[in-house]
Amino acid sequence: MTAATSEIDLGDDTVIAVSRRYAQALIDAAEKQGQVDPAIEELEEVVAEVFGRFPRFAEMMATERVPTSERDRILVEVLGGRATDLVLRFLRVLNRHGRLGLIRAVAVEARLAWDRRNRRIPVSVRSVVPLGEDQIAALRDRLSGLVAGTPILSFSTDPALIGGLVVQIGDQLYDASVRSRLAKLRHRLIEGKTHEIQSRRGQFSYPA
Repeated sequence: MTAATSEIDLGDDTVIAVSRRYAQALIDAAEKQGQVDPAIEELEEVVAEVFGRFPRFAEMMATERVPTSERDRILVEVLGGRATDLVLRFLRVLNRHGRLGLIRAVAVEARLAWDRRNRRIPVSVRSVVPLGEDQIAALRDRLSGLVAGTPILSFSTDPALIGGLVVQIGDQLYDASVRSRLAKLRHRLIEGKTHEIQSRRGQFSYPA
């Protein structure tokens, strides 16, 4: 791969297939040390804090214009003493195979694979303002009865919702927002008005 991580199509079948192989290799290596969760979390942090925050660095590490040996030296210089030996070795393996451009996709696939194995179900929650601890606890209890596993919640805010929540579990969307209710009410009002107009037209029609 010669493109920067930001240009990789994470939905491409080839990208997914290759990324899954490397993700599984990381899981296998980390599992031997009982460090899978920390290793995946660390890889995600490297993706966000190093490759994500410094796109020019990410591009340099993904291009074949920079020799493999030079990229390896830079990895050790930048992450040596900061990353664990396990994650640094893994990054160097990606580099040797010219796959550092896939680092973000690999992190995504590693998280998905490990969560599936442990029956962790990603759940995204949108609300107008951040939820309080009591609200989160109540939502977690409610979701425990809906999903066949442990719900792993991620939160974001969206003032456009006006109020309520939007919860997404996989491809299932549960929209309990005020915006959604207002939209449904507006739709019913429009339908009712249309029906009323059609009824009135019928009152003034005559047989041919």
